[in-house]
Amino acid sequence: MIKRSFLQIPICLLAFMAITGCSNASKFDRKKWIYGDGLEYPLRDEIVNDLVKNHQLKGLTFRQILDSLGRPQHWDTLQLSYQILDNSFEFARKKPIHKKNLVISFSKDSVAVKAEIYEHTDKEKKK
Repeated sequence: MIKRSFLQIPICLLAFMAITGCSNASKFDRKKWIYGDGLEYPLRDEIVNDLVKNHQLKGLTFRQILDSLGRPQHWDTLQLSYQILDNSFEFARKKPIHKKNLVISFSKDSVAVKAEIYEHTDKEKKK
């Protein structure tokens, strides 16, 4: 009985470490967020859900958002858009265009009022 419990402890510890190690990969990190070449940001898709769910974006000022997330790919007066995925730049693309963005909307006072993930996939053309 004692030998069996000694064997179960390391197995439980390994399982716990594996589970917690996997969840750390999806935590928001500013360095991961900014990493990219201007056309692709390969690490954003794995951390965007943590950013939206666990970090308070709503209520931040325009300047605070820029300080936290860097320069957006698209912006207008009351909205910033950060690219997560965009396969429209792939030359030999065989799949429909797929885009995913983090869109942050602001009030007239430059305070974030909404942060949401926008995702769009074009329909395939029939041959």
